[in-house]
Amino acid sequence: MIRQVVTIDGTPFDVGVEYIKRKARIPDGPNAGEAKRGDWIRDVYGTFYDYILAFDTSAGLTRADYDTLYSVITAPVEFHTLVVPYGQSTLTFYAGITGAEDNVILMDDGTVWGNLSITFRSKNPQRLA
Repeated sequence: MIRQVVTIDGTPFDVGVEYIKRKARIPDGPNAGEAKRGDWIRDVYGTFYDYILAFDTSAGLTRADYDTLYSVITAPVEFHTLVVPYGQSTLTFYAGITGAEDNVILMDDGTVWGNLSITFRSKNPQRLA
C-alpha cells in the first residue's frame, strides 16, 4: 500500500492507495483513416492521461472522511480538478469521473464501506500534437 494525498477539487484526502493506473489515450480526429493506397493517415489531437485510483480505505480514513470523499467523487458535476502522481512529480488537470465502485465491508452501528476505485477521464489533452 502507498500512502498518498490525493487532491480532488482542492480537497486533499490522506488515504492509502492500493494502486494507481494511468492510461495514455492518443485519439485521432476526423481526418484520420486509410488512404486509397492503403496507408494509415493519422490526425492526432494529442495525448490524454486517464487514471484509475483504488483506495485502501482501511488505512486512516474515518467513516466521515470516506463519506465526504464519496460525496465529492459522485457529485453531479461535469469535471473535477485532479492532482495525481505523474513521473517524479504530480499532474494537475480537469477530468470527468466515468465510474466509482465500492462495497460494504462491515455493518455494525453503521456501515463501513471500502474497496473504492475511481476512473477519471481527462477533459483535455495534456500534450498537444
